[in-house]
Amino acid sequence: MSSSWPPELKAWVQECLSKATPSNKTAVNLELKQVLFKAHADGTLNSTDWSKVELQAPVPMLHDQHKPYHRLMLSRQTIFLLRSRVPLTCSDDDSSKSMLTPYHFTTLAESEALARRAARFSKPGLGGGGADPNSMGASEWFDPDEQDMLAGAMGPKKRLRGKGGLGYGGVEAMEIDPNVIDWDHFTIKGTSTKLEKSYLRLTSEPSPADIRPLPILKQTLHLLKTKWKDNHNYAYAVDQFKSMRQDLTVQRIKNTFTVEVYEIHARIALEAANLGEYNQCQSMLRQLYELGIGGHPQEFLSYRIIYLLHTKNRSDMASLLAQLTPAEKADPSIHHALQVHASLATSNYARFFRLFNTAPNMSGYIMDHFVERERMAALAVMSKAYITLPLAYITRLLAFENEEDAHNFLEHHEAAIFTNPTLPETAPAAKTKSAAWNPAPKPKPTPLAELIWDAKKAAGQIVRGLEKYRIVDLKGQVV
Repeated sequence: MSSSWPPELKAWVQECLSKATPSNKTAVNLELKQVLFKAHADGTLNSTDWSKVELQAPVPMLHDQHKPYHRLMLSRQTIFLLRSRVPLTCSDDDSSKSMLTPYHFTTLAESEALARRAARFSKPGLGGGGADPNSMGASEWFDPDEQDMLAGAMGPKKRLRGKGGLGYGGVEAMEIDPNVIDWDHFTIKGTSTKLEKSYLRLTSEPSPADIRPLPILKQTLHLLKTKWKDNHNYAYAVDQFKSMRQDLTVQRIKNTFTVEVYEIHARIALEAANLGEYNQCQSMLRQLYELGIGGHPQEFLSYRIIYLLHTKNRSDMASLLAQLTPAEKADPSIHHALQVHASLATSNYARFFRLFNTAPNMSGYIMDHFVERERMAALAVMSKAYITLPLAYITRLLAFENEEDAHNFLEHHEAAIFTNPTLPETAPAAKTKSAAWNPAPKPKPTPLAELIWDAKKAAGQIVRGLEKYRIVDLKGQVV
């Protein structure tokens, strides 16, 4: 779809840019990008009275036109950081308007800090000490890269030389693509029609002939979902999904389809017990949810809580819990995750394993990765509190499938010590002449359901076995 910015919008953006100062310019750019993207998504670009729109960001000097203006050139690295971290605020009631969401990344203070850092490293001779803002246009004050970043919210553009308008003294006719968040000369549009393509790490600028456009990628996703249901070939699935993600990234496509791809890949990774791939998908989904694109943010927020419990990341967990809104806490999946957190915080292992048995969605797949650790922790407590315990009781309490699984678990940790490993011998038979040829039968092993665990003797092995679960790496693997 092609369209142009209305003159009123151009004038409004020009006015906002001309009134910004070096201290708040980054915040102004970011909010302009957010407002323009939302207006395009809502279809209100032409119907909005832009002369009455005011920026909501806390930039007290925005309308102060009596301060000196300085040219500020941001490095490409800083621009990249700003592009990939667009803050959005969302709230459920007036009481939470100042509260950040769990998917918030960049604050105003952080944005201003980036601007100050960029100013320190700006090239000499690019700025004037006290230039009059009325004597220069926005094109002379703002770096072209920053204008690309701002206009990127509206999609690809063509620049036509002329007087006035937004940009570098030229009129810009916008070719709006709502699927592309950031657009510059590095962004390409694919032309490949192949549905299946193996993943290859890029070592140079990609060719459009090797990249699949959005319509082809949608067909690919349908094909991959069908194949996953039919054969569950994870090696094939992960290769194809990584290739799809790469095609979306190089084209900078960020829409509901992008969210769907990452969500499906994350679920498949959980099902295949691949926490590394899941974590990559989760990181991108947090950024996509922050843009307000859609998807299932509550579901994946509950997964993130469970994942942080697995990795024992207490600092991130504390930050996340402080940012939760009442509406998020009321969500059933998030509520379950918070209960799991509470059970571990209070060492209530009985409650933890009840929650493990009732985990919603795919939370149980993440809990599978640390349920053994919690079983060992529970056995360590039980070995101090009891002298003996029936194996059948341990099976039920610690959510084992059956007594055989519980017995194998104890054997694996060299803690399968029982007070009655065998049945008592029967009374000896009367001696006969043939006794030498008919010896008494050997004692039979006790049925698993009747075994009594010797908690006191097994305590040392349980404590030593628990040590290997102390450290978890960033990918969620026990080291």
